[in-house]
Amino acid sequence: MKSFFALLLASASVFAAAPNVGLIDEQEIFKTYAKSADMQAEIRKSEESAQASVGERVKVVEQLQADLVAAPMLSENGKKAVEAELQQKNGVFQQRRAELQNFVNEARGAIQQRVGEMNKQILADARTQAEKVAKAKGLQLVLGKSQAFFADASLDITQDVIKELNADYKASTPAAPAPAAPAAPAAPAPAAGDKPAAK
Repeated sequence: MKSFFALLLASASVFAAAPNVGLIDEQEIFKTYAKSADMQAEIRKSEESAQASVGERVKVVEQLQADLVAAPMLSENGKKAVEAELQQKNGVFQQRRAELQNFVNEARGAIQQRVGEMNKQILADARTQAEKVAKAKGLQLVLGKSQAFFADASLDITQDVIKELNADYKASTPAAPAPAAPAAPAAPAPAAGDKPAAK
C-alpha cells in the first residue's frame, strides 16, 4: 500500500512539473511570412535570370556543334586543308561546352547558398518571435510541429508567431519613396562667345 501512495505521489509531481508547451508549424511560417515570400521571389528572379543566361550559352554551344557537324565532306587533299580549322572549331566548342557546365554549376551553387541563407534567416526570425509569444503566453517549451506525433490544436501558436513576424517585418521594411516632383529645367549654358560684358 505504501508503494502505491509513493507511485501516486510521484506521478502527481511529474504531472505538476510538466511544462507548458506550444507548437509551431515551420512550413506554415515559410508559406505565410512576408519576408519569406519576398526572399523567395528574389530567388525566383535569380533563377530566371540564370536560366536565361544558360539558354543563351546553350544556343552558342549548339551553333558551334552544328558548324562542326556541317563540315563539308571533302577529298583527302581538301580534308587536310581544312583540318586545322576543324580542330580549332572543335577546341572552341569543347571550351564553350565546359564553360557552360561551369556556369550552370556555379549558378546552381549560388542559388542553393541563397536558399540556405534564407532558411537560416527565416528560422532565426521565427525563433525570436516564438520566444516573445511563449513568454507572453507563459509557455516553457516550444517545439516544431513536425517533431510531435500528436498534439492538441490548442497548443499551436503558429498564427501568433506569424502575426508578430509580419508586423515586425512591415515595421522594419522602408516604405517606397514618393515620386519626386519633376525638376525645373536648367537654364541653358551660355555659348562660348556669349560671355556677359565686363562692367
